Amino acid sequence: MKNKTQPPENGIYVYCVIRTPGETKNFGNIGFGGKEVYTIDYKEFSSVASVAPLKKYDMENEKEIETHQNVVKMVMMEHSVIPVAYGMVFKSRKLVLASMKVAQKAMKKTLNVVEGKVELGIKILNQQGQASQLDTGSCVEEFEKELGKLSSDSKKLTLFSKRLLMNTAYLVEKDRVDAFSDAVEALETKYKPLNIQYSGPWPAYNFVDIKILSKQQEGGR
Repeated sequence: MKNKTQPPENGIYVYCVIRTPGETKNFGNIGFGGKEVYTIDYKEFSSVASVAPLKKYDMENEKEIETHQNVVKMVMMEHSVIPVAYGMVFKSRKLVLASMKVAQKAMKKTLNVVEGKVELGIKILNQQGQASQLDTGSCVEEFEKELGKLSSDSKKLTLFSKRLLMNTAYLVEKDRVDAFSDAVEALETKYKPLNIQYSGPWPAYNFVDIKILSKQQEGGR
């Protein structure tokens, strides 16, 4: 008789960190395996967490990545979030609290940066054969100038394709998202031959240390 593979034991999976809402909060059964997502509170911060398998989380598992992202999106509807790297699972609640204690100063600094803000992404692609008459350099400069006026910060990301002219993340206050979107639409109309890809709102992944809770995680998988 063949030995059955034992399922992994459970740990505590952290999706993101928020400012403590004042009492332990339940976000519903939206975690891995339909588990309850709730807060683990340490002083002024709360880790948004659920029970989940204690294992290495695969970056190619689209279903699990989607679950992580959906939880964070749900939390973002009510709170400013400090995003946490996908796959951040701890052996116990005690280790989560220990990690929060170590990261407390960094979390304060990070929340000051992201509170009330979201990340928006802009990619500009040169559609083959359609943008030869455009001054693409001036186009990128205009995007950077106009969108820079409406954002708190920006970060240029890797140009991973020869067709990619711009790949930038913007940190934008929530009450300026509509104005930012209107500016993107106006620029998109002006530069129709180019392929403008606008995404978000996202947590501010490109403006924080997403491994902020990893100090106490080693050996905790």
